[in-house]
Parts: sequence; C-alpha cells; structure tokens
Amino acid sequence: MFGWDGYARIARGLVLSTNGQGYAFAIRTLGVHPAKVYIRHVLPNMLGVIMVQITLNFPEIILLETSLSFLGLGVQPPGTSLGLMLGEGRNYLTTAWWMGIPAGTVIFLTTLAISLIGDWLRDMFDPNLGDRGE
Repeated sequence: MFGWDGYARIARGLVLSTNGQGYAFAIRTLGVHPAKVYIRHVLPNMLGVIMVQITLNFPEIILLETSLSFLGLGVQPPGTSLGLMLGEGRNYLTTAWWMGIPAGTVIFLTTLAISLIGDWLRDMFDPNLGDRGE
C-alpha cells in the first residue's frame, strides 16, 4: 500500500465512520455549512490515522529500496544507497566484515525510529485510547 489508493480508501472509511457517529449530522442540522463540518470536525479525526499509516508505510518503502539496491536492481554505482553499500560490503565479508555494518545499522535504526514515531503518533492522536494515566 504505497500509492494514493490505499490512503484514499482509509480516508473514505474514516469519513463514513465519522459521519455515522452522529455528531457531524447534529452539527449540520444546526445550520453549519458541510465544508466547515468536514474541516473542523472530520479532518482532525482523520489526520492522526493517515499520519500513522504514512509512518507505518515509510519503513516498508525504505526496506524495499534497500533490498532492490542490494540485489543490484535499484540505484546503480555512480549513485549511492544504503542497500548498495550493504551489497558492496557483502563482497568483503570474509576479509573486512565491518564494511557492511554501518549501512545495516543505519537501515535498522532508521526503520526502528520511524516505526517508534508512528507508534507515538498513534498514541497521541487515537481518540479511542483516552487518558490512561500513563
């Protein structure tokens, strides 16, 4: 789910579920313009879920690019990529094993950090979690 279609499907589902909760209908019956209802009430409820989905997909995209570059199907040698550096370090694994470790460590730490940020964003924006006293 790297393209716009997945995000559009999530957004549509969130809009339908938010409209089904009743408060958007109640606000509309008070005479508020529908665009204002969506901007002030529906969009803030959607934003957290969309941001979390982006931070969950980003490590997958990084791993896909590094995997393709590692196999030689991605970035070619004049350019640079973490997967390319890891693939070059594979050639010297028996003599200079430390050549691939920095690239692998950066890949691991980057994907871990982005995943932790996504988890933190989920905790911050999920209205269903509430205040647990943590």
